[in-house]
This record gives sequence, structure tokens and C-alpha cells, in this order.
Amino acid sequence: MQSRPIEITPKAWEEIRRLAPAHGESHFRIAVTRGGCAGWEYRIEFTAAQPGDVEWQEGDVRIAVDRASLERLEGSVLDYQGGLSGAGFRFRNPHARGSCGCGTSFEA
Repeated sequence: MQSRPIEITPKAWEEIRRLAPAHGESHFRIAVTRGGCAGWEYRIEFTAAQPGDVEWQEGDVRIAVDRASLERLEGSVLDYQGGLSGAGFRFRNPHARGSCGCGTSFEA
């Protein structure tokens, strides 16, 4: 178990815990990949951890963060916003110089 590279807010934890049972033994995995309209996009999914991922467990939920993404994610906060429109996970990333209008990609 290593240090946690990102903070997960109570609202995000609540939503992750709500979704986790449907995904069995999978980790909630966070990564950054090339793409999106601003150059980099967040990728979050329930899937197996990959070799080298930074992992930790909170209660019954296992989190994995892609090691290659750490430079772009370190110090970020993952939050969840509910509601009828625009509900979803949101990142507050200190490394982002700008983001796209839909909020799923960023410029670093």
C-alpha cells in the first residue's frame, strides 16, 4: 500500500461505493490518456489494476491509479456532482492549465 496521490471527496466516495457492488472484484481505476478536445482526458472505470498501479483500499472499495498518470494527477481532487443535468465525477487538477467545455479533458 502506498500513499494516496489524489483526494476523493465524501460525495465521490458515496457514489463509488454505490456503484462498486455491480462490478464485483474490480478496482475503481483512474488514469489520464491522450485524447479529448484539450489534449488529455480522464479515464475512470471499474477494472483490474495494472502492474505498477498505485493502489489502496477504503472499506470494501479498492482504488488503483495508473502510475504513468501520476505526474498529471498528483494533488488532484475527485468529486461527484449529482442532479438531473450534468451529474458525474469531476476532477480539480492543479496541473490543468485549461479544460474543455464538457469537463472531461484538460490541457497540461
